[in-house]
Order: sequence, then C-alpha cells, then structure tokens
Amino acid sequence: MKDYRIFHPVGGALNTKKERGVYEYELVCTVKAESLEDAFKLSQNDLSPEYRELKARSTSVGDIIVDDSEEIHYFVDNVGFEEIPFTVVQHIDWTNH
Repeated sequence: MKDYRIFHPVGGALNTKKERGVYEYELVCTVKAESLEDAFKLSQNDLSPEYRELKARSTSVGDIIVDDSEEIHYFVDNVGFEEIPFTVVQHIDWTNH
C-alpha cells in the first residue's frame, strides 16, 4: 500500500481541459491504495463511503493525484492518467499540508 494525495482546484472548480498554470490546487485527502487506479476509485463518492464523508466532489478529469512514494504527479485524464512535471503543480498551496 502506498500513500496518494488527492488535489482538486480551489473551491471545487473543474479543470476538465487540464489547463496548466490556471488553477490553484488544494489537498482534499490522502488515501492508502495499491495503485493509482485504486487511489482514483477511493476518491469517488459513489465507491467510497469514507470519501463521501469528506463532503468533497468526486475526483475528476484535471484533478491531480500525487504518488508520494515515487514523487510523481498525475493529471486525471479522460481515460487513465497523464504524468505531469512538478512545474505544473507549483500552484498547489503546500503550506497547510
């Protein structure tokens, strides 16, 4: 099991076009999962009662999942995930995490 951090644009905005440098991201939660795909599933309201209790929207296209053990950042894509350089996530406010 690995830790994955789930980030959404501030205020619950959607970044469905995966625009870079437009949105500031905030941490929604950290999940323990076997894979990136499992981390995504665990951040869906209809699949995870624990996530539903956070009162956050389900993770969607344009949200960011960070694999903490590999220090790799991913955009959630229409199908699968797109690895993104750290410079894309410079808009995350890391100070309160």
